Amino acid sequence: MKNKKIVDTILESMREEVSAFISSESEITSSVEYEERVIELSRKFGKRLMEGGIGELPKSRNSKKSSDESREV
Repeated sequence: MKNKKIVDTILESMREEVSAFISSESEITSSVEYEERVIELSRKFGKRLMEGGIGELPKSRNSKKSSDESREV
């Protein structure tokens, strides 16, 4: 059930982007501009896909230890 919620969230966030692209598609006159917009849209989708799939990040192993932890021997 958790996976379905993540997928729905990602797709819903991209729905607005795709809808805006389709509505402005008729205004694009050059193939270069069209390609740039498609690439931008795909990058946004990839970014949101990565962000949505990561979830909670674990505590960093490289973080500095607090002063209390370093005194214990």
